[in-house]
Amino acid sequence: MGANVVVLDLGYDHSFQAREQLLIERLASFDELIVSFSGRLESCYSIDLCRASGVKIRAITLDNPTRSRSEVARARRYCQRYGIEHWVIKSDEIVFYDRWPHVDGLIDPVRCIGEHVQHCPEWAQLPLLIPAAVEEQTDYLAQFGSLPANTLWLFADNGVTSRDFRYGFNKRQLGRWGKGGNGCLSDRFTNPGLLELRYLRMVDQAEQMLADMGLDEAQVFFHTLCDGHTTLARVSLPGHLRAQAFDMQSDILSALKATEFDLVTLDMAQQDRHDFAL
Repeated sequence: MGANVVVLDLGYDHSFQAREQLLIERLASFDELIVSFSGRLESCYSIDLCRASGVKIRAITLDNPTRSRSEVARARRYCQRYGIEHWVIKSDEIVFYDRWPHVDGLIDPVRCIGEHVQHCPEWAQLPLLIPAAVEEQTDYLAQFGSLPANTLWLFADNGVTSRDFRYGFNKRQLGRWGKGGNGCLSDRFTNPGLLELRYLRMVDQAEQMLADMGLDEAQVFFHTLCDGHTTLARVSLPGHLRAQAFDMQSDILSALKATEFDLVTLDMAQQDRHDFAL
């Protein structure tokens, strides 16, 4: 068992293992699948179960501004290691649905991937596995109304929750493929009106720089002051990294100002450690 997982409920662990085995058996019933592989923990866990089932895998990554570079890099490393055919679609469109699900004008990421797949004859007839939890499927349906044809929502349909994905990811020690997993970069914005390509890139660059400085669990939240122009980076860290961050204040300030933030603050509230709170 991974060092990052603390089993608080052995009954849960046993039921989790039984359901995981059932998922592997159901995946094994397919000859070949396309896996939507973002590099986030849900897709890492899903593709790992696909490998365990023996099904032939093709991976597809929609690399858009809401995806962090660390997650895309993790997806690449995983596919290279196991010889999985990997198609990375690069787009500057802001594509997401797991944040502010009722905002108008959102691009449907699942249908976006499906449209690309339909233009590739070797891929077009294969089912597209969506590594979504029950909660994500519910949000998706609330926003887009129906599930696209030829998509497979095996995990959500079998009651897999976000907690289950986190548990499986850590138990299989999938974090070894690279740091990351802090979720969609759109989560760093409290105001949807500020979601712009240049601001997303500032957040992504800031988090990369902090990771290079040893603060790999840092999240950088984007704010503007009342004037609407002055930008502020609010750095959130888990408790065990705060002392290190205090000792590096001047370095952090210089690094984040280099990404064009005007002001930098350190959030004193405890970061919610979802990936480890089992």
